Amino acid sequence: MGEDTIGRSGPLILLSAGCLFHLPLEHVARIGREAGFAGMELIMNSPKLNPDAGLGAISDILPIRSLHAPFRDWAAWGGHLNSWKATTALANTLPEADHITMHPPGTRLANMIQNRWFEKAVDLPLLLDAKGRIRFSLENMPWAEGSPFGKDPLDKLMAQCRDKNVGLTFDVCHMGVSGRDVLEAIDKVQHELLYNVHFSDAVGYTEHLAPGKGALPLDAFLERLGKRGYAGYITLELEPGAFPNDMDGTVEMLTRLRKDMEARLETGRRD
Repeated sequence: MGEDTIGRSGPLILLSAGCLFHLPLEHVARIGREAGFAGMELIMNSPKLNPDAGLGAISDILPIRSLHAPFRDWAAWGGHLNSWKATTALANTLPEADHITMHPPGTRLANMIQNRWFEKAVDLPLLLDAKGRIRFSLENMPWAEGSPFGKDPLDKLMAQCRDKNVGLTFDVCHMGVSGRDVLEAIDKVQHELLYNVHFSDAVGYTEHLAPGKGALPLDAFLERLGKRGYAGYITLELEPGAFPNDMDGTVEMLTRLRKDMEARLETGRRD
């Protein structure tokens, strides 16, 4: 991570801009700052988010530490690869940004033909023209149960991360809706491979719920991270419907969630 994060004892808790995507980014940044978050993960949802968009002013309010590359409508950027390059170009201009989360390209035949470059790539940071501080990670997506004789999807993804010279963003609710034990799954991820955690609850196939509104063992999960000495990013990533309709209530809710997360991480560190 960036120089300002070196030597810290625990992870930095970020607020995903997607939590409140219906609000102007400046409002999201101010809410996150008031709630005590260490930074923001910016969702690249428009080509208008580019080095000329004045995002430095947003980062002055709440540091943009991580970016989430586009995960739909890639044609707006001129294709999947170009969307990742655009995200990297923006990250290169933001002094606090040092990480980009990316969804692996889809496995449908049309996607596989379009994204043959991804299969051949062996060094994504080099391919995407990243500055030295920028690191990348691939996010686990919801998985359907595969053949019991096939390779575990998480093992496949981790092998892909190593092959592409990137890390892993572990999405807790994606793992949960895939029918996986999230505690067993996180234990499989090597310390040096884990760059970011997308944090939210889930029940059944309903994702991105506020912690405590679903069925995942999120307290135990955070304690597990604290115990293992994880010092990367944890990004709160909730659906906008999880929040009250007023600003004060949203700040209050986010402050409580952040404090609860920090307390569980500290419990794990003490154990």
